[in-house]
Amino acid sequence: MKLSNEMCEFEFAKLPIELKRWIIATTTELSRAEIKHPDWPEDKIHAAAIVAEESGELVRAALNYEYEGARYYDMHTEAIQTAATCFRFVLNAPDLVFYKCAPEKNSENG
Repeated sequence: MKLSNEMCEFEFAKLPIELKRWIIATTTELSRAEIKHPDWPEDKIHAAAIVAEESGELVRAALNYEYEGARYYDMHTEAIQTAATCFRFVLNAPDLVFYKCAPEKNSENG
């Protein structure tokens, strides 16, 4: 199911301002990343590995913050980059279909 522009605007309008700021920061990072790294792998395994690598950087930033006294801002930066990479993953997988809720499982697909 694709959400119409009107549905998206309606849902976005209901979000708290702080979440809107995070979404905008993430989409801004997405645009920056697409310019800096225009190539994206076609196969989902390598694409998912890029998401995992970004997630690992977030974990490292959290560990460094907690145990090494690193900056909170480093976690913030890595979280935004991880979210943007997740967006990029789904945007570049045209055969992944957006569902508002999970589709029903059938006996053929498990």
